[in-house]
Amino acid sequence: MTRRLRLGWAVAVLALGGVAAAVALRMSGREDKSPEAGKPALEFVAADLVTPAPRPVVGELSMPGTVQALSQATVRAKVAAEVNAVHVREGDRVRAGQRLVEFDTAALRAQLAERVAALESARANLAQAQRTRQVNAQLVERNFISQSAFDNADAAYRAQVASVEVAQAQLAQVQLMLDDTVVRAPISGHVLRRHVQPGEKAGIDAPLLAIVDLSRLEVQAQAAVSDIARVVPGAPAQVAVEGIDQRRFEGRIERVNPGTEPGTRSIHFFVSLPDQGTLLRAGMFATVFVPVGAREAVPSLPIPAIRSEGGQAFVWVLEEGRLRQRPVTLGRRDERAQLVQVTGGLAASDRVLASRFDGLRDGQPALVVQGTAGGPARAASGAGPGASRAGAAAGH
Repeated sequence: MTRRLRLGWAVAVLALGGVAAAVALRMSGREDKSPEAGKPALEFVAADLVTPAPRPVVGELSMPGTVQALSQATVRAKVAAEVNAVHVREGDRVRAGQRLVEFDTAALRAQLAERVAALESARANLAQAQRTRQVNAQLVERNFISQSAFDNADAAYRAQVASVEVAQAQLAQVQLMLDDTVVRAPISGHVLRRHVQPGEKAGIDAPLLAIVDLSRLEVQAQAAVSDIARVVPGAPAQVAVEGIDQRRFEGRIERVNPGTEPGTRSIHFFVSLPDQGTLLRAGMFATVFVPVGAREAVPSLPIPAIRSEGGQAFVWVLEEGRLRQRPVTLGRRDERAQLVQVTGGLAASDRVLASRFDGLRDGQPALVVQGTAGGPARAASGAGPGASRAGAAAGH
């Protein structure tokens, strides 16, 4: 009986030991599966971190616009004739008064000869009527003819005077048309478009060339009704032009339209630009930036330090040797300075990752070491050269 009791106790002890071993093995497996188990701490240098210290931030409105020339002209035909020559092409520089297009003048020269002959005939008739009037004037004084006969001669004379004036006007009109067969530039600038070729027949008021003066440019921008109160004539503005990166042009708001545009309910305003030579061209897309607040020093961070997920902005903070994801509230953005105002969520002493690092996780071990950003990496424990720095480990 005693022997059986001892055997039972032995079996029970072995069973309890097996259960304890299984529990320990399971707990050990859980620890091995932890995402941070066995990983070295990420290393950052001082240049990778920034604090939300007060920095000057300027709020601004950004509004789309288009670059256009302040002075431009469409040259049109004033006569209906065949085009003999076009002396310029697109892109050519022209001066005011320069000869651009010439029309065929054969028909007009024949018409001019006809008008000259008609004027000479009218002048001859006028001379005859004048002599008849003078003779009749002498005769009426001597009572050789009646007053009525003199009045008829006087009326004939006056009619011939009017005929001469009509002939002169008709001749001047043909001469003006002949002058219009040579088309000259109304302004100085560059040829934007050419609508005709030699040999074509152009009608009256047909477009021939378009000329644009690039020495005086402006941007026609669109502002929402809610923002137009901040767009004041005379205020400074900056213009960024598509295709010209990393540069803003200084301008000034010149005028604001008094009404909204049908359909869009936006309001056009115009920003003048200084002469940029041939750098800016008419038709370029632009963005106008208008300051809306005084420059002031407020707690701010570099824009690359801000991340967003699900509509919530957050930053990575180095806190007690670990990375912590910290939600933040943002204010104004200064695109030119690449700063964003932080209105909540951070203390002045918090150390924030200033650049974007991918693959970071909340609670991940991290520390700051001496060195320069982008320098060689080493593990947090100081182990060998195979360890990776935060930028490399996180896919910076």
